Amino acid sequence: MRKIVLTIISLIGMNSFSQNLKCSDFKNGTFIVSISEPIQINWKIVREGNNQTELVTKLPQELIDSGYPTDPQYGIINWIDDCNYRLTYDDSKSELSESQKMINDLGGVLTELIRIEENCFYYKSTLKYKDGEQILNGILCKE
Repeated sequence: MRKIVLTIISLIGMNSFSQNLKCSDFKNGTFIVSISEPIQINWKIVREGNNQTELVTKLPQELIDSGYPTDPQYGIINWIDDCNYRLTYDDSKSELSESQKMINDLGGVLTELIRIEENCFYYKSTLKYKDGEQILNGILCKE
């Protein structure tokens, strides 16, 4: 389950920026994503249309030792509207782990805008599965 949670974390990312920013300002560009719970992880995300590339920039040694993926991860964004999207892994660009395959089989991770502050977007990502759901909160900021 921990790998699922961490995999979800790596899928995270969404949109918005500054006082007058709106969700659509985060559909393209380079962003820094950070989560602190259940563990501190940072990524750099590059978005181009419906494609997202994730590069881990900060990862605890225990996760590296456990085999957590450190290679670039590739996602496909299915925009629901300007502030909500579903993210799945792109198996045409890299071989997927079992956790990534499972996430895709479950329909991907739903990410929702919670609020925009300055150049950052606070989000909630949810993965629903048979017996419940996993929710993670994070911050995505324009680089």
